[in-house]
Amino acid sequence: MKVICTQENLKRGLGITSRVSNGSTTLPVLNNVLIKTDQGGLKLSSTNLEMGVNTWIRCKVDEQGGISVPAKTFVDLINNLPNDNVTLTTENNHLLIETSNYQTKIKGLAPDEFPLIPQIEEQNPIEVKSKELKTAISQTAFAAAYSETQPEISGILFNFEEGLLKMAATDRYRLAEKALTIKNSVVKSLIIPNKAVQELAKILGNGDSDVAQIFFSQNQIMFKTEETELTSRLIDGQYPDYKQIVPQTFNTEIDLAADQLSTAMRTAGIFTQTGNNVTLEFEEPDKLTISSSSGDLGESKLNIPCKVTGQSGKIIFNHRYILDCLSTIGTKNVTFQIINENSPALLMSRDLPGYVYLVMPIKI
Repeated sequence: MKVICTQENLKRGLGITSRVSNGSTTLPVLNNVLIKTDQGGLKLSSTNLEMGVNTWIRCKVDEQGGISVPAKTFVDLINNLPNDNVTLTTENNHLLIETSNYQTKIKGLAPDEFPLIPQIEEQNPIEVKSKELKTAISQTAFAAAYSETQPEISGILFNFEEGLLKMAATDRYRLAEKALTIKNSVVKSLIIPNKAVQELAKILGNGDSDVAQIFFSQNQIMFKTEETELTSRLIDGQYPDYKQIVPQTFNTEIDLAADQLSTAMRTAGIFTQTGNNVTLEFEEPDKLTISSSSGDLGESKLNIPCKVTGQSGKIIFNHRYILDCLSTIGTKNVTFQIINENSPALLMSRDLPGYVYLVMPIKI
């Protein structure tokens, strides 16, 4: 193999692929990135056997071929080269890297020793706008559980309906759901590992594609942009039927500014050494008090400008659950919809249709 490409293109491609290399000690080849000529360019690939990434970068191909080399070594080297043309040449299972004033050699492995990344037949693509998908991931994935015993809720639900994709994540204490408009004719529910979804968000944030395509097989899913493919296994199992617990009617609505609620929650959180408990007390027409206390530290009490409609009362939340939502919702105003202190409440925004955040109160 002999190719010439820019340091900038190499750096971008390695930034996409190298994160998947998992530091394996039992199978060292998983620490490598595969470099291979393909489709008139240079294809960079990495996998941890659960998820794989392929990305293509522009280059001049003088000789076909490939090699896999340790990802960290190659990334560190390329990141420290000047923004210049880089020549990559293979020679006796070594990769030679040359610029106008630099030359080095990295020991590698033959390309056929690199694990295969599953290929999914590209038929009947589901299309979604890249920016909308990236935003939906940030607004939902944080609510997924970190659980090895309950793999279903450690992933993100992708529920495909006619012209609609509903993404949902839950840890059984809170639930985030976002609906997106898509182009498809498939009705299907899939559970995707959170790590793969988080990696997808990074790819969508770095790419130039306006649209992402989605393909899937029986146990794999692939997200494809103009220059990158991410393939992941699916999680087997039945996702909880969360629709049954989402309330349809409420006794109280509280409209307020998102930044003021966020500030109040962070301030109250200073005095929640154990339990993260923060109390909201509300009363028509405009009273909302957020308080917390600690026997060791003291107490906090803040009154926030708002509009309260409905019954008076109080409810206790884990303040971190509220802050997680506020940090990603991206709207100026939010609304609490509350039944009572023992029932799940909704935090949503009238400026963000299709988004629902359900949070369970803390019962004392």
